[in-house]
Amino acid sequence: MAVLEIQANGDTRVTEEAITRARHSLSDPNMREFILSCLARDPSHRPSAHNLLFHRVLFEVHSLKLLAAHCFIQHQYLMPENVVEEKTKAVDLHAVLAEIPRPPRPPLQWRYSEVSCLELDKFLEDVRNGIYPLMNFAAARPLGLPRVLAPPPEEAQKAKTPTPEPFDSETRKVVQMQCNLERSEDKARWHLTLLLVLEDRLHRQLTYDLLPTDSAQDLATELVYYGFVHEDDRTKLAAFLESTFLKYLGAQP
Repeated sequence: MAVLEIQANGDTRVTEEAITRARHSLSDPNMREFILSCLARDPSHRPSAHNLLFHRVLFEVHSLKLLAAHCFIQHQYLMPENVVEEKTKAVDLHAVLAEIPRPPRPPLQWRYSEVSCLELDKFLEDVRNGIYPLMNFAAARPLGLPRVLAPPPEEAQKAKTPTPEPFDSETRKVVQMQCNLERSEDKARWHLTLLLVLEDRLHRQLTYDLLPTDSAQDLATELVYYGFVHEDDRTKLAAFLESTFLKYLGAQP
């Protein structure tokens, strides 16, 4: 694929000489290294498929850009949903974004006009979907087991017991939160919709009719108790719900 074809001199078998000619025709050193590593005679010296996926030929992201993107995703629950679009509208496109001094030559500058907002949105979406993990920075840990699916209603009725079963504890962390409050049709109560995105990209949407006595701390505690949220996310979720309540209910008389 890299050299388009390998001339085998009419022989059905690809000779060592044909491979050597193809190797020398590759001008990209990274591509040459990638291919030759797969052609090592000793199988133990060949890279695994996982290693190849993160080779420079297939996977190359500037580390500072990647770290910034992960930091943005981790704290996105604190920001409006369209924060990138709103920020880019307020930016002076002629302003200098970054500069590299090169004395005695003029500095090398990048301006905001040279950055594509569409490319930024696409990159953040890719990071959010796990395409660019922090493989070299995050400590290795086993993946959480998938939660057991709830049984059908008919089976649930048969399995009822006098004593309640304990709830499963959530093992996955929340990476993104969105919350919305809407008045009910009779204007007598508020209807809460909470969207949680877990670290394995599972989307969990919860709805609830708020009571006058409900507090953000109590709701976060209940979500942890019933296995919807990890214990470590309790404080973060409570603060997020509190800010949402202040936004929607604070202005109410």
